[in-house]
Amino acid sequence: MKTVYRSRIDWWVWGVVVFSAAVIYVCSIDISWIFTAIYGTFIIGLEIVSFFGVWYTIEDDTLTVYNLFRPHRMPINKISEVRYCRGCIAGPALSLTRLSIQFKDRSVLKSFSPIEISPKDRDAFVAHLLRINPDINVVC
Repeated sequence: MKTVYRSRIDWWVWGVVVFSAAVIYVCSIDISWIFTAIYGTFIIGLEIVSFFGVWYTIEDDTLTVYNLFRPHRMPINKISEVRYCRGCIAGPALSLTRLSIQFKDRSVLKSFSPIEISPKDRDAFVAHLLRINPDINVVC
């Protein structure tokens, strides 16, 4: 069974959209309104699509992280630690309230660095991971 977890979206994400709209407005004062409308729609549309293009799924024993609709599949049985954290490391997360996931094997991410994600319901997400792999160390 496939379970979808949407990303939490913080207020600052919407602040980026408002800031972009303000910059486009200020820069367009001496430019044609048609060019401004096309450019503004493209930029703000791209931002909104990228915001809603981040989510996470758990199906069988695979965690799939979607970033800009591109899936990255990771085996849940290779997760060694899940840490509740707040951070701003670049990753598929739209919130500063995150989960840091560390893998046992470097080959999963091709790095020793953890991946940070921000599911809306962190507790349900972690509980789901623990049902599949009870050996995961959870750090609050």
